[in-house]
Amino acid sequence: MLPELLNGLANVFHPMTFLLMVFGTIVGVVIGALPGLSGSTGIILLLPLVYQLDAATAIVMLCGLFCGSMYGGSIAAVLLNTPGTPSAAATMLDGYPLCQQGLAGKALGVSATSSFLGGLISSICLILIAPQLAKIALSFHAADYFALSLFGLTIMASTDKNIVKGLISGVFGLLISTVGIDAVAGLDRFTFGNYQLMRGFQLLSVLIGVFALSEVFVIVQKGGEREGTSQQQKVGRVLPSWVDFKGFALAAIVGAVIGVFIGIIPGTGGSISCFLAYNVAKKLSKHPEKFGHGALEGVAAPEASNNGTTGGALIPMLTLGVPGDVVTSVMLGALILIGVRPGPMLFVENPDIVYMIFAGMLIVQFIMLAAGLVCAKFSPKILKIHQTILMPIIAVLCIVGAYSNANNMFDVLIAILFGLLGFGMKKFGYPGAPLVLGLILGPIAEENLNRALVISDNNWSVFITSPISCIFLLLSAASIIYAIYTNIRDGRKEMAEKTA
Repeated sequence: MLPELLNGLANVFHPMTFLLMVFGTIVGVVIGALPGLSGSTGIILLLPLVYQLDAATAIVMLCGLFCGSMYGGSIAAVLLNTPGTPSAAATMLDGYPLCQQGLAGKALGVSATSSFLGGLISSICLILIAPQLAKIALSFHAADYFALSLFGLTIMASTDKNIVKGLISGVFGLLISTVGIDAVAGLDRFTFGNYQLMRGFQLLSVLIGVFALSEVFVIVQKGGEREGTSQQQKVGRVLPSWVDFKGFALAAIVGAVIGVFIGIIPGTGGSISCFLAYNVAKKLSKHPEKFGHGALEGVAAPEASNNGTTGGALIPMLTLGVPGDVVTSVMLGALILIGVRPGPMLFVENPDIVYMIFAGMLIVQFIMLAAGLVCAKFSPKILKIHQTILMPIIAVLCIVGAYSNANNMFDVLIAILFGLLGFGMKKFGYPGAPLVLGLILGPIAEENLNRALVISDNNWSVFITSPISCIFLLLSAASIIYAIYTNIRDGRKEMAEKTA
């Protein structure tokens, strides 16, 4: 294995291959930073170039774009309270408060460092245990997927101090996830005769509306000025100090491990793992009360996690031909178009391509770290642009991003409507993250619940008899109990402080 990996490294450092890998990573960072665009969009934009390259070089460039877009999403999340990609939705929970405190540079530095750690760990897992991890993911059944989704949904109880408002927001997300065609019965649900709603509310449009356009509306209402603008423009130190690194290292490592595990489960991805990692990091932290107010661990965990999914998502794609998430599904289509068919035989018929991917994923992490730190130093300067200029630019990018999802003006309308909804939610203190979480996990939970019951002939005990499902159900119960306990404890503390 080592000789093949060294040969792959030699091929990666071929001048043209290396330059294209750097190009792909930088393009990924830029695309990820633009609200509404994602790695899948970048891959589609680069398809004309992919056709002109040999297969191995094209794959390495696409891997660079994949990893770069994962980090790039944190730039908009930290600076503008707008997740550049769905995988950065949890990053803004603590990244934007850091920006408001004048620590935008540090937040982006922590994001870049954590992304590097997450990507490096996932690349090592990809190299060492790809076939074994793919077998574990393959052993998941419908009951296990449902229990995993349920565990993810319990996180909505701990994404905000007010559990009731968090649950209301999350339940609303679950409700809107039912709009469209029922995956089991094939019937229309809540479409009210509108054929556009048959495909449901698209995640990208909802994300753009709830987080991006709502922020534009809030700033417009304030007369074009954002809170703490003068402080936000002070970049400060970018590279995290050793003390800071020791503070968030555990959260980053835990997030990376969660990201790898979630990434190898087909159909999941960074948008799920980032919230799981954020929740686990909050429970493990010595200072959970800082989360949501600018905790470095709150930035490190989701960023390490969503970059951990990059190597994890490639595992089932390369070994089984099953994409791990949306981006790898687009990447799978791109590879098939250029004559490479991922699957078990790829390791036998094209080992040179496989080990070039392994080597490329390792080197891409270092390129991404360098590009991330450079961007962290200069990207906060975007806040020096006056809000009357910046907000229309963001609004236009949001509209273009919503339209580019399916070249459909209806998606633009949905984004605007959810922007107004998000504006109202911010005004009355309802968090947006649980709504998105419900929209992401709702269809997965519903589909696998129905499938598990059909397979077991409506025997509900299947969720307990399956060891994997039972473990996730216990974790779900523990997560809810912990959220209730911390809420009661914090309430008692506030009561005691008021009394004192």
